[in-house]
Order: sequence, then C-alpha cells, then structure tokens
Amino acid sequence: MWDGAIVVEPIAGGLTNRNLLVTARHGRFVARIAGDNPAHDIDRAAEQAATRAAAACGLGPDLVWAEPGLMILRHIEGRMLDSANLRDRAKLRQVLALLNRIRRTLPEHYRGPLRDRYPLAILDGYLRRLSAEPNRWQQVIDRYRPLLDKLAAQLAGMPAGFAHNDVHGDNIIDDGQRLWLVDWEYAGQGQSLVDLASFFNNAGLDGGMAPICLTDWLGRPPTAEEMQGFMAMRLAAAMRDLFWGYAQDGLVASRPGKLDGYIAINENRVRVAAAGL
Repeated sequence: MWDGAIVVEPIAGGLTNRNLLVTARHGRFVARIAGDNPAHDIDRAAEQAATRAAAACGLGPDLVWAEPGLMILRHIEGRMLDSANLRDRAKLRQVLALLNRIRRTLPEHYRGPLRDRYPLAILDGYLRRLSAEPNRWQQVIDRYRPLLDKLAAQLAGMPAGFAHNDVHGDNIIDDGQRLWLVDWEYAGQGQSLVDLASFFNNAGLDGGMAPICLTDWLGRPPTAEEMQGFMAMRLAAAMRDLFWGYAQDGLVASRPGKLDGYIAINENRVRVAAAGL
C-alpha cells in the first residue's frame, strides 16, 4: 500500500485499540489495530462496516484499507472538541446536524453485521458479564437493576434507528471547515436518540438546553412526554458510560483503579439523571 518510506508514530489514547499515525509520501493515515472485544461486545467487522458507511455519506474519514484486526483511515488534520466548544451555539448546531445525519443518511450505506445496540440490550449485556465474572464491581452492579426496569418502560415506545453510541468531544474532529465523527466500534441498530443524549451528557449541557436540542432533533418543539423520554435516554446513556467503565476496569484492565475518576464522574451523572425521572 505504501509508496516509499514511511514514518510511524503512536497516537495517545485508544483503551480498546491501538492507533498509529503513518506519514507516507502521498499523505497521512491512521492505522487502527484491534481485535474483537468480548467485554464490550465489540465486533470489528461491524466497526469496519460502520466506518465505511460513515465515509460513504461524508460523516467520517475515508477507509483506505481494511482486514481482520486492522483499519487504515485517511488522517483528518484538526482538533477534537472540548466542553467549551460543545457549548458554543454555532458549534452546537454543527454537532446536531452531524448527529441527525447518522440516523438519516448512514443506514442506506451500511453493509455488514447489524449489531443489536438498543440501549437496554447494551446495559443488560454489561450487567450479565459483570455479574458472571469475578471483578471488584460485581456487588455494586446489582443496585442498578431497579433503574433498568424503570428504563424498560420509559424507552419501550421510542423510535428505532442507527446509532454511533459513543458521542463525545474526543470522537468529533473539527478541521476548521466542518466536523467529522470517528470511532464507530459501538455503532449499530438501536435508538438514535441515544446519540443526542450521549452528546448532551458529555458536553456538560444544562437542562435548559434540552428543549433547544430536542427541537432541532424533532424539527419542532418537543411535547412534555418527549422531554420526559429524553431524560430517560440521558439516564440510559450515562449508565452505558458507567457500565463501560466498570467493565473496562473490572474485566479488561491489568491494573484496576486507573478509571476511578471516570467512574466517579459517571456515577454522579447517573444519580443526577435518575433524580430527574
């Protein structure tokens, strides 16, 4: 694939994969190296299909090479969005437009295994894995079962659709002209509203912004019932991030404890979101 000498540099981050920046004569690329991940139910064939579909509809960078355990994508020069960026009204409108395009344009380009990514299915999967395998969160996880029962009733009637399922500033790149969404390893068929809820939580937006975001999402002002549904989805998104942290720390990490700060943040988000129901 390479024409001439290349320079390879590690890219920081990537708890579920290894990323390398490759500089070649004809451009810069990101090599994403990872196998399937049972702890998080990650299927790399589905990730590659979602990444390819995102590129086809202009949501993500071009996928120039793919094989089992490896993707090579064109590198996007830009910066990831921080919390201040995500609270800027002009940038907020750009992000909302990006999220709308996931559900409206990506499914027609998707060709691959369609993973069950309904929020309740994701949470139930984490609950089962954490309950079945020895880990330091095994007792803690049981206290969330009543919340899952409550969510089951709240989310039952929400529309189905394709979702990215991991929307936060580190996965959104601003190249100065437009935004790109990367890291499609949790994507699949579920309920699209979770992407808006996940973004809302991770951006640290206050409750007063919820009607603005939902109005953009729906194309009209939300009803009281729709606002309540969004609050339930915010809880589901916060619980997903929390359960991810429990699983990464308890089932994957060789030295547990590094994610304690992340887990504490998401435990608080769950408490706040649950209190709002």
